[in-house]
Amino acid sequence: MALIHLFRKCNQRCVFCSYPAEEGGEESFSLKGWLKEITAMPPGLVQLSGGEPLLAGAENLRLLLAAVKKLGRRAELQTNALAAAGLAGEELKRLVGALKAAGGYFNVNFPAATPALDYKITRARGGFRKRLAGVQRLIKAGAAVRLTHVVSEVNYRRLPAFAAFAAKNLKGIAWLQFSYIKGIGRAEGSRYLPRYAAVRPYLEKALSVCRENKIRCEVDHIPPCFLGEFYALNVDMVKMREGVKGPHLEEKKKVAACRGCRYAKLCPGPRKDYFAVYRSL
Repeated sequence: MALIHLFRKCNQRCVFCSYPAEEGGEESFSLKGWLKEITAMPPGLVQLSGGEPLLAGAENLRLLLAAVKKLGRRAELQTNALAAAGLAGEELKRLVGALKAAGGYFNVNFPAATPALDYKITRARGGFRKRLAGVQRLIKAGAAVRLTHVVSEVNYRRLPAFAAFAAKNLKGIAWLQFSYIKGIGRAEGSRYLPRYAAVRPYLEKALSVCRENKIRCEVDHIPPCFLGEFYALNVDMVKMREGVKGPHLEEKKKVAACRGCRYAKLCPGPRKDYFAVYRSL
């Protein structure tokens, strides 16, 4: 798996953003440079991130995706979907087609089920309306769409409501990931990091809603010991079972409380930034 940040430019200011703040002036879009960087990366899935990749323009992304396909690699396009709401129909169709041809999917950051909470998290006025429209357009165009719902101190009590919202308004998504916030970048420190134990009851209710509505889902960055009957939905367990190497082995570590845990062989432990804040599970 290879992650490439195309640039820093973004149309949101998310409180949970793990990428460094923007620096300097306008950034140029370099297809040649991006492709060179991708070619030098380890084999596997290519994750195209930012900033906001859609700000590169649909045609630039289409050309980049075509090049990724020629390399024989799959692509994941990470986006907040705001710009997807304003793409011309033919532009959207070509972009979706290029990503499908690369065996890929859109990974959409969808942080809230209401406009007020969405703005509190993203600082993007009108973002909720545009995001909802953007995702619905992507689904209608035949794209595979994964929703990533970042779990933080700001929204964890509303996880069941978000699951219900997705079931009602975003039918056709490929799957939904509940991803615990990374305590780095703008989210460094304890301000936005809730305790795993506090999140657990709300997350379990949300996962129950997903099960009832037949929504495929998974959980990342929360150890399986905090997922109750849904422990098997932990992303790292699948990676560890299949011997996949990646960031999960560097970002996390086992702690004293992990000794004797039934999941010890299939869990790399909590995030290091979580442990730095709480010093325990």
